[in-house]
Amino acid sequence: MTAGLSADPMATPRRVLVVDDNATNRQILVDFVGLQGHECREADNGQKALELIRSWHPDTVLLDNQMPIMSGMEVLKVLAEDDELRHVPVIMISGVDDLATVTESLEAGAIDFLGKPFNPTILKARLASSFERKALRDRERELLQSLEASYQDLRRAEAGRDALTHMIVHDLGNPLSVIKMNAEMLAMVAAMGGDVNPSALMDRVRHITSSSTSMDTMIRSMLDVSKMEAGQLEPQIEDVDIAAMLGDLQGRFEPVAAEASMTVTVSSSASKPLPTDRILLERILANLLSNAFKYAEGAQSVRLTATQEHDHMVIEVVDDGVGIPEELHGKIFDKFYQVEARTEGGLRAGVGLGLAFCQMAADVLGGSIRVRNNNPTGTRFVIALPARLDA
Repeated sequence: MTAGLSADPMATPRRVLVVDDNATNRQILVDFVGLQGHECREADNGQKALELIRSWHPDTVLLDNQMPIMSGMEVLKVLAEDDELRHVPVIMISGVDDLATVTESLEAGAIDFLGKPFNPTILKARLASSFERKALRDRERELLQSLEASYQDLRRAEAGRDALTHMIVHDLGNPLSVIKMNAEMLAMVAAMGGDVNPSALMDRVRHITSSSTSMDTMIRSMLDVSKMEAGQLEPQIEDVDIAAMLGDLQGRFEPVAAEASMTVTVSSSASKPLPTDRILLERILANLLSNAFKYAEGAQSVRLTATQEHDHMVIEVVDDGVGIPEELHGKIFDKFYQVEARTEGGLRAGVGLGLAFCQMAADVLGGSIRVRNNNPTGTRFVIALPARLDA
């Protein structure tokens, strides 16, 4: 027996369409089908039959051949030419049951033929066979649709993987180039001998250290994203002084802000410690700050704020740049999506894996992250995390 099909095809109520121009014949068939426990509708010509087939989707059609307006053979021809309807099982019922008529009916698309007057036992058997055929066909279509959906999912995953690979190569390439260039310059200075300017030397070392840190952050983000997707990253909860964390971040990013000709400010009204994973939250905020200094075109300042709102701590990273178009707000947290917006000055703004990490990490911490337009200009990232009420 085929998996998923009933052992008795007649046990499950099915839809049967009876098509005959003779009212007496129709009533006999309708009564018989009803006694078998099936739902039945009727039509007295081929045109009405086609309308019901399209709108009602019967499991089997009992079709008379000789009818006015449109004959049974003409109905079969229309069904055969329609991709959606060609698989509807049709049992031709006719008072003319010579070999030529039977052959013509089967060749036109009918799955069976029954002569008038019909034998109830034979009709029941033919209906059961038709229902089984329809169930098998439906199952085949479901499997094909499932396979097609799986194929499309695979294609999207492959496209996403390729996009992510390209993004990783691109994003890691920049700090790697900085490290290589500064290392080569240090090697050149060493080879030339003579006095070395300590300030210039430290500048090169700082560039190397900063780029190494950037690469380390990206690599850890990729690994953590994989862990979070697999449900393998457990947050390490501790009481965190949010005001102190924001102050530390301000100090760390002030040189970055200065290099971008921007300022970073902090304000916090949070008076209670926040039970959260210090490292994950700090990395969320560091990612948002980095994106702001790199991609918030036209921005002059970035603001970090924290406020206690009853059962939540709300932390915002706000810039006054050109902002992110609203139609992209639902896409920028996708790890396979990278915003590329060309501006009048020809500059590009991009957001990659960092925001995907931010959203997943916020979920792990039991909170949320949203993006909003700032007023009058810029972007506002809003992080809401559960706070302990008795702290």
